[in-house]
Amino acid sequence: MAENENDIEKDIPEVLDDSLNKTEIILEENKKLIGNVIMGVVALLVVFFGYDNLVAAPAEKEGLEEIWEAQQDFESETGKRDSSSTIIEDFETVIENYSSTSSGNIAQLYLGISLMKTGQFSEAEEALEDFSPAGLLMPGLKLGLIGDCQSENDDYQSAVTNYSKAAELLNSKTGSVYFLKKAGILLEQNGQFSEAIEVYETALDKYLKGADRTYAQEKIEMEKYLARAQASK
Repeated sequence: MAENENDIEKDIPEVLDDSLNKTEIILEENKKLIGNVIMGVVALLVVFFGYDNLVAAPAEKEGLEEIWEAQQDFESETGKRDSSSTIIEDFETVIENYSSTSSGNIAQLYLGISLMKTGQFSEAEEALEDFSPAGLLMPGLKLGLIGDCQSENDDYQSAVTNYSKAAELLNSKTGSVYFLKKAGILLEQNGQFSEAIEVYETALDKYLKGADRTYAQEKIEMEKYLARAQASK
């Protein structure tokens, strides 16, 4: 049923590109970064391989059955900011009843994202902190989501720290460059141009150096951000 994580990585760029466009628009309008720009990526990953980690134990099966309806409601609301409190309550119920199962753990992730979608960023950060990620991608994405919550709550330095950690954990041209770009934008917004320059240079030197044509546009954009930060220093 599930694809491996290398295959999933190939499906992420289009979603991230859309997210980055939103980030740029928000920067130009001098608004906060939107915390839910990566929700589509996380939902994609959970759909592909989240449930494959469930073991065939009675509690796991019961938890999976209970989370199913809330998960379907969540998927229909992905990308919107009007998730009902019922969906949140459903995930909280799964967590309460199946906290020691994989279903409960996945519900913790969904709860955090659902809270983000309703603008409850402090509560979302707490929920995401309790999510235990596995695999190559989820640990980094967890930190990225937490960074989004912190950004929305004006805790910019913590957000930058988590974006940088997320980039390091993901260690990929797609995910790492995405989070480093968000970190750099936040640093520029707060007048920390030297730090932004360092972040952009890391993206260029570590992840985009010698990049093929697939990432040529990303490299050009990152060079543009670097030049802008250098000019503002």
